[in-house]
Amino acid sequence: MINLKEMTIQELEELIAEASKVLAEKKRDESKEFEFEFSATNDPRKGIPYVARLYWQDGKLQRDFYELNRQWGKKVVTVSGTYKARVGDIIEQRSGGSWKNDYRAWFLVTENGEQVLVADIDSSRDKTKVTEYLQGKISAAELLNE
Repeated sequence: MINLKEMTIQELEELIAEASKVLAEKKRDESKEFEFEFSATNDPRKGIPYVARLYWQDGKLQRDFYELNRQWGKKVVTVSGTYKARVGDIIEQRSGGSWKNDYRAWFLVTENGEQVLVADIDSSRDKTKVTEYLQGKISAAELLNE
């Protein structure tokens, strides 16, 4: 066992951060999985809709995109289907966009299988809280309480 009293403050903080990541991943692996529906239509020149699971790796935010059906029409694309997510996952949904804006939002999957909005893509404060959650610096309860 590591002698914690001999470690420096920086070493202890790094150990806590790493342990938090491992604990969060183990909890995620043991948690329930829920199925969700998604459907959005948009002009592909202004942004193709998608759903992705967000996670923190190598010091930056990463996306794991879900494979959903795409139906192309004249100047439109419809993306639809079902995807699975676990309790504690952060899900990014892009419903489309315009020439000036991107319509994306981040959701937290809760214990009862709901997706709760935790950040709009335009809110830097909310996005910062979500990245702190993904890094293991705050809990899901802290993320939901402002």
